[in-house]
Amino acid sequence: MPPVHEMSQESIYSTLYATLALADSIFQIWITLTFAVLIATYVAERRFDPALYRLVAGLYAFASGILFVRFASAAYQAFHYKNLLRARGFEPWPVPNTVSLIIGIGTFVFLLSGTVGTLWFVRRAWRRGAPQR
Repeated sequence: MPPVHEMSQESIYSTLYATLALADSIFQIWITLTFAVLIATYVAERRFDPALYRLVAGLYAFASGILFVRFASAAYQAFHYKNLLRARGFEPWPVPNTVSLIIGIGTFVFLLSGTVGTLWFVRRAWRRGAPQR
């Protein structure tokens, strides 16, 4: 890829679309991971011992954290290339920054609240399935 200051309008648009596709892919991976954890937890609830609970919750939280950072990075890149179009005097991106912000912030809030909700569900399932002391 040429240096940023030499990029044509076409290559900036192409990179921007690739960045948006990456953000969508990250979201899809997170949704798949979340539903896998929810279903596995629901099915294995009665056999959920403390070690398994800690393992599942820890791995899920760690993976979600990595995906949060990757999503934020992709969103930052998308805004960078949108702003680069404007700074270079090229035809601007047809989607207003406000819409992009709403989508980005909304997706991030969805990721965060979904992760917290999933961790709550995993803990609740562990507590329900744990033998009564």
